[in-house]
Amino acid sequence: MGMSRTGKLIASCCGAAIVVAAAGVVWIGVEEGRTASGLVPAKLGPEEAGGVTSPASTQGVPGQPTAGAQNATVGPVPIPGTEGTVPGSITESLVLQKGETYYDKGEAFFKDGDFTSASRYLEAEVRQHPDRFYASYLLGISLWKEGKRDEAIASLTSAASLDPRSVKARVNLGRVLNDAGRFEQALSSADEAFAIDPESSPVHNVRGRALLNLGREDEAIESFKIAVEKDPANAYALNNLGYTLIRKSRFAEAVPFLEEAVRRHPEVGYFQNNLGMAYERTGQTDKAKEAYAKAVQAGGSGFAERNLTRLGGTIDDATPGQPVDDTSN
Repeated sequence: MGMSRTGKLIASCCGAAIVVAAAGVVWIGVEEGRTASGLVPAKLGPEEAGGVTSPASTQGVPGQPTAGAQNATVGPVPIPGTEGTVPGSITESLVLQKGETYYDKGEAFFKDGDFTSASRYLEAEVRQHPDRFYASYLLGISLWKEGKRDEAIASLTSAASLDPRSVKARVNLGRVLNDAGRFEQALSSADEAFAIDPESSPVHNVRGRALLNLGREDEAIESFKIAVEKDPANAYALNNLGYTLIRKSRFAEAVPFLEEAVRRHPEVGYFQNNLGMAYERTGQTDKAKEAYAKAVQAGGSGFAERNLTRLGGTIDDATPGQPVDDTSN
């Protein structure tokens, strides 16, 4: 049976089922990945990150009454049929239309990308219904997007405890923990997600990030390869694999994975920058210049402009370019 495009890339670079003894890297196929990854299944998530299931409701503007709107009262607000009250400090200036819930409003703001407003309404929902998974989960994502990592970690931890089978809660918790520099905990969260769904590409990707952050680069390469095997369209895993190979000075091996990441998402600046670095270190200067120029045009890669300028010299200049370690998704 024919190999996929990504499968050919991996096989051509590493050789199927070949152990590269010098680097300690093992290519692991789809069927082998479950046991060869070295994970110890934990008792603990099969959805992609950030998924929202219920539809958004009609929005009002915070602090401004709309037709048929009900202004929240300052002070504890009793909600008939709920589990308690919400402090006035939480509900002040929150506006709900008739029949609308705090979750409805928070979810609508979330979908619009207004994470600050989303957090306010979702916090009120969580105060009312602390046992509801989606409110805690979506609040955690909103807080993360706001840059409130500690609060996001607390909310996503709560969500994970509310749903022992939720992969996405554990994957996103791992992402925030990685961003917060809590790498051992990020790896633990990824391992819990793996125990639930070993076929999930995002699980292997976030696990690879944690391993990379812990300096376990060979294991990270293995995890990223499995992530790509599980989902050849996962451009972030492709980029992360290429980036880690660059860190290992395996520049020629990095090129095809970064080319595939750029082919799928040419608008992502740091994908282009990393590809430019791989081209540069393999002597393909013209291609490197082109990739750096596209990275500058796309934005989001602080190194690309410097790398493009530097190509008038040599790669051994005093300020050599580095791959961009932006692996969040």
